[in-house]
Amino acid sequence: MNINRIITTTLLTAAAVLGMSAMPLLDSLKVDIRAGYEVGGTLPTHLDNKIRHINNFDPGLNYTLGVEATLPLKGRWFLHSGLRYELGSMDVDSRVKNYDIEVVRGDESLDGIFNGNVRIRSAQRRFTLPVQAGFAPSDKVALRGGLFVGLLTHKRFWGWAYDGYLREGSPVGPKIEMGSEPGERGDFDFGGDMRRWQWGVDAGLDWQFHHRWGLFAELTYSLNGLFRSNFHSVQPLHPMYGSLGISYRIK
Repeated sequence: MNINRIITTTLLTAAAVLGMSAMPLLDSLKVDIRAGYEVGGTLPTHLDNKIRHINNFDPGLNYTLGVEATLPLKGRWFLHSGLRYELGSMDVDSRVKNYDIEVVRGDESLDGIFNGNVRIRSAQRRFTLPVQAGFAPSDKVALRGGLFVGLLTHKRFWGWAYDGYLREGSPVGPKIEMGSEPGERGDFDFGGDMRRWQWGVDAGLDWQFHHRWGLFAELTYSLNGLFRSNFHSVQPLHPMYGSLGISYRIK
């Protein structure tokens, strides 16, 4: 599917939802300010036996802030969109086997199959535009789902391979031992290879427990992946984050 077509369609749909200033339906538009805590990370396309054990996982202090609008339709159906600012980070240390990776040790660039430990740290700041359809089974509860487009304003992905060995080029290539200290381990920094635009699926649940205040839960998954399509230094990864938060209705 063409990414430009997806982005264009999503932006036009969002503009149709939010650009209702000249329409009588504007009076029924509901507008919320939202703030929440996010937890998640960058996940491989499929979990396989290359990742043998998670030594440590730190989800970081992540948050989402946004202004979002709901447009009631016929019956209990509605459209939902808005603009979010999201901070997502992750720090994970794993024991791996037969892990494809490209690293730098000193002034050497090494590419091959690694066995040992890998620490990965990532940080993203993203403006996100969701476009969702929803159904409200009651006046207090609403379910919604759809697509999102996100623009990264800050992107980093770095870490190191340590306490193990790398078979250069192939599983039977020359064996290169790696320690845990700078200069002994294999470092990598792939922030420049990350995509600027992300798109994917988004689902949410709202509970309006007061005429002004509510709670929400959200889950987003990027379908086009963290890195550009021609990047092969690590296995394909997809950002996935869940959030819990509170909303305040201003209209």
